[in-house]
Amino acid sequence: MACYAEIMRCLPILVLGFAMTFAIANVQAQMPPPSFDDGRFPEGLPPPRRDGFGPPPGYGPPRFGGRPNFTRPTAQAATQQPDESVLSALKPAEKKATFSNNVKVSLTGQFLEVQSNGIPNHPTGNYPNEHNPNSILSQDYHFRIPLKPKMAKQTTSLPFGPIGVAVNGIPFYNPYNAQGMDAVFGPNAEIFDSCCGHPDPMGRYHYHKYPICVNSPFRDPYGKHSPLIGWAFDGFAIYGPNGEDGEPPKDLDLCNGHTDKARGYHYHVTSGFPYVLGSYRGVVEMSNFDGPVWGR
Repeated sequence: MACYAEIMRCLPILVLGFAMTFAIANVQAQMPPPSFDDGRFPEGLPPPRRDGFGPPPGYGPPRFGGRPNFTRPTAQAATQQPDESVLSALKPAEKKATFSNNVKVSLTGQFLEVQSNGIPNHPTGNYPNEHNPNSILSQDYHFRIPLKPKMAKQTTSLPFGPIGVAVNGIPFYNPYNAQGMDAVFGPNAEIFDSCCGHPDPMGRYHYHKYPICVNSPFRDPYGKHSPLIGWAFDGFAIYGPNGEDGEPPKDLDLCNGHTDKARGYHYHVTSGFPYVLGSYRGVVEMSNFDGPVWGR
């Protein structure tokens, strides 16, 4: 009888608790899902990690060639666009002159036409080796870099394969390996040679991170902006790690870029994820991609 009396005494509290839980669940079910269209991360989802241990869950490239698919928020372009004269900080001839003499470059219409055999102009590791079964093979690269880059309304995710080209004609890749994991740091990191590159199964030597052998001397000038090391396929330049004060910029966006008055919008390599580019900020020149990209 004592147990029965205790149950009857607690019954109203239990009923009230169940009713409140049902009411909260019903309200949440009617709420719209969070939107990523404004470029912000919803509460509880961390921004891209820059601690060297890869992206947070759900942050990665789209499905391409049957590889794993991840979803990532897109960021809208800034309301106030930089002035066109700032965006085109370098004249076409100056952009052409940024490339090494092992690369054939010409100016055609609205593009910088870049032709390269994909063989680096610096020492490489001995391939194949115990860490990488692939050989470095000559390629027939023909990349088109827009001379007048334009900011896009929203960012564009990075495909696998080349996403830009260094000034020595070697392509940059996104920060992931073939399994969609962080290729640079962490338990799934790949092995690179001393110049920070390696070949893929097609024999394409490439960089996932800052290629320190692209410029000589290998160290960036102390207290100054890093040199230009390449171009993304949206036409914006890629620089070494340091900004105007000689320190890594603290205002980089999700794409790994920012704007200054001298160079307009441009990207910087970083020591942490995503290393080179996080996504494209500008309008991408699609002729640079072979085969289907982003499901097209």
